[in-house]
Amino acid sequence: MKKLLLSALMVCIALGLSAQENDGIVYPNTLYGSVNVGAFDYAHNGESAFGAPSFGLTGGCWMGSSLAAQLAFDGVMAPSTAGNNTFFLFVGPEFKWDVNATFFHVYNKNFLYPVPFYPLIGLGLSACNLGDSALADYAFHVMLGLQVPYRINENVDAYFQYKCFFLRQGFDNSPGDNYMHTFGVGFLFSQRHDPFHRRTIYSTRTQTEDWFFGIGIGANYSAFDLFSNPNLGGTAMVGVAPELMVGRNFSNFWSVRVQLGGLSAHEIYDTVQQAAGKAYSFSHIHADLMLNLSSLFCRQRGVKFNVMPYLGAGPVWRYDNLTFDVGADMGLFLRYYIDHKSDIYFDAKYLMVAPAIGGGRGPSGNFYGVGLPSVTVGYIYNFGQHTTRYRMPLDKVMR
Repeated sequence: MKKLLLSALMVCIALGLSAQENDGIVYPNTLYGSVNVGAFDYAHNGESAFGAPSFGLTGGCWMGSSLAAQLAFDGVMAPSTAGNNTFFLFVGPEFKWDVNATFFHVYNKNFLYPVPFYPLIGLGLSACNLGDSALADYAFHVMLGLQVPYRINENVDAYFQYKCFFLRQGFDNSPGDNYMHTFGVGFLFSQRHDPFHRRTIYSTRTQTEDWFFGIGIGANYSAFDLFSNPNLGGTAMVGVAPELMVGRNFSNFWSVRVQLGGLSAHEIYDTVQQAAGKAYSFSHIHADLMLNLSSLFCRQRGVKFNVMPYLGAGPVWRYDNLTFDVGADMGLFLRYYIDHKSDIYFDAKYLMVAPAIGGGRGPSGNFYGVGLPSVTVGYIYNFGQHTTRYRMPLDKVMR
């Protein structure tokens, strides 16, 4: 948990420095923070518990005219499955979409018109019963929500916010479907509340530009405590990893993709039989935020080789014994420009899945000890105009 919070803090600091330096990663003065309080509805094990309090803290910045990235900390004091009141913590990155900026482009100084609303999507870590080692539980979650702001002045909004955290089956020792709903009111403090000045000089100009589609294939490895397990299983634990992706370059620095992957993996290596664990089929869909380091450090047009680390998460499921959960992924994406329409890529990824997907925990017993590292190669086709892609040479930008 400490490592996760430290990493998130470093990301926020890096985004803040980038905004202040005006180097094109994000538009300057687009940082914001918010705080809210409210109530909750905890639906678990076929029951529903309504009460208070819930609270939230958020910090983020606008990556473009209609998309913001933020880090959120949400807490709820609610009755657990064991019957005691306990603290639930939800931590993770989120995206906020300004629908007005995308479709209407109409704003008023005092009251925004049309009435503004920001859909929210997040993927992160859930924890409960933190004070009791016997009952403590950790899992990944998916969050969908909605924020409706009201302008107070140039730097302050009041807002109503609703979030639904989709929790895995078995979380908090509850075998059924589990959801945590939070709703409340709060205040948002912006450096500069101006939707017309969120776009950097290297941003996508229209909603139809800079989309891409990719297809690839490679191999994965069923790892249980990758760096500490002496009996990993060798090549017997290798599986097949095809993948499909669709994404968009929002600027020379930021890309977002959604990828479908999976196919085959193994349960933990059987040290008695000296053989790979049970083979199973699975799939995962994950959304990734990608930062183009080549554009960040090489300030010239026509850069063909692009180094893009990324972080993401999404649902993962197993087919033989149908099980759904959420997995987190991180990796390094290498993208090479061939021509105006085509790229080739190399993707080294680590997908962290729940023990329920992998068939059990590794020797350490940690919930994060089950992973599926993979290496894939593939082809990308780029649609339409490409105003941001790799800071293309001037003679190609307008084609």
